[in-house]
Order: sequence, then C-alpha cells, then structure tokens
Amino acid sequence: MPANPTSDLSSERLVQLMRAVGPSLALYIQDSSIWSRPGAEEIKLAIADLCSDLKSLFDRAGMVLDEQHTRTPQVKYPLRYTALHDVELEYLLPQLRQETQSQIALVGSWSDTAGDAGDVLKEARTSLQSHLDVLEQLAAKLVSDRTESAKPSAST
Repeated sequence: MPANPTSDLSSERLVQLMRAVGPSLALYIQDSSIWSRPGAEEIKLAIADLCSDLKSLFDRAGMVLDEQHTRTPQVKYPLRYTALHDVELEYLLPQLRQETQSQIALVGSWSDTAGDAGDVLKEARTSLQSHLDVLEQLAAKLVSDRTESAKPSAST
C-alpha cells in the first residue's frame, strides 16, 4: 500500500514539534533543578506552567506518532545549557521569550493539518502564544518595577 502523503506530512510536523519543544530551555531549567534566588515567584510559576504544557504537547505528539507507527525522535538538551548554574531567573526571561517566539514562528509556518496531528499543532500554537503573552507581561512588570525602584523617594 502506498504511503499517505498527508499522514507523512503530519508525522513530519509532529516530529518537528517534538524537536522544538523537547529540548527547550524551560524544560532544562525544570529537569536540572537549577537553583535560583528567593523571589521571582511569578517567573517560577510561569516556567512551571510552560513546562507542564510543553511536556503535554510532547507526550501528545508522541502518542499520535505511535498511533501512526512513526518513530519518535530522541531529543537532547543543547550542551550550552550546562553553563547555567545558579542564575537569576530574570536573566533567563529574555531567553525564554525568544525561544517561545521561535517555537511559535515554527509552528505558525506550517499549514493546517487535519486529524489528531492537527489538533496537537493547533493546541501548540494557542498554548505557546498564551505562554509568550505571560512571559512578556512578566518582562514588562520587571522593567516597571526597576523603573519605580530607581526613582528617588520624596522626603518631606
């Protein structure tokens, strides 16, 4: 029986999605238990939520590929992540934003796919955009907080 080109394309997209989200910086931060200073709880919660959704997308893509009898990719974290040790999460926020923007651009560049694969890809678009919005709000809040703390206090 000849291969179904639509199924092949959806499988390829799911493999690409797994390669984009599996070795993400957010998941590395969570998996490696990088220590961070107390505070920045909003960022910690945003990363935890992002990780939860990335893992869910990764697992769902893998299940669809299994159903299609397609081999799932082995993903590994980039070696450059090992340079991260005790860090300020505020320092990583721009990197997380950039990575999420890249993931959105990748997923957004694909035409609509039907079936279970299409559902996973649509969820990926929506979820990633939602998380990017949160990361951008946090970045704006950090800038605002820094601006406020830099203002001289009025003494009377």
